[in-house]
Amino acid sequence: MVKPDLSGPANDSYFSVFSGFPLPYLYMASAVQWNEDYAVTTRHTPLIRNVKYSCSTGCDLVFIQHKADGRYPSWRAPRVGEHITAVGASPYMTTVTGQGKVYPAPFINSDEGSGERYAIHDAPMIKGMSGGPVIASDGNIVGINVGFFSTTLNDVSFHPGLKGAERVSIFIPYATIQREWELMQVKLNDPHGAKYAKK
Repeated sequence: MVKPDLSGPANDSYFSVFSGFPLPYLYMASAVQWNEDYAVTTRHTPLIRNVKYSCSTGCDLVFIQHKADGRYPSWRAPRVGEHITAVGASPYMTTVTGQGKVYPAPFINSDEGSGERYAIHDAPMIKGMSGGPVIASDGNIVGINVGFFSTTLNDVSFHPGLKGAERVSIFIPYATIQREWELMQVKLNDPHGAKYAKK
């Protein structure tokens, strides 16, 4: 189960985002500051305000314009087997965390159609944690939470990369976020999108 966490590091690692018009505050997610001017969160949360860029492949990622409060976290790639903490907001507007580790198996959401290779950890997650940080034990952020894959409805025991996993939680790894950030810069520098057009 996820646990409430009111400590400074967990609370300071993300902020809540909400849907806007015509359904203001009906939907909530979490977001992580990427740099001084932008934050990153999940695309599946509808009507989030200030979205400036959506993932080029159709993956579950958007950049939103959001000014940092004077600092922003350090990011790096996840390492297979390392212990992580999944952080985010709960429906009760409190910070919640879950503990787990990173698995080698990639996750491809066949319903999404993007072909994106997401990463997997086995920390518990609940609604509202989407877009929240996946934090390594050294304090670096290695990705953002997306959701979980039901192991009740789907048998994953045959997959060697998931051996020992208590659950399958999905996250967007740092490499994907960095790739999309670079593509966003191309788009901003080429308003007509000539260099950015999908293949």
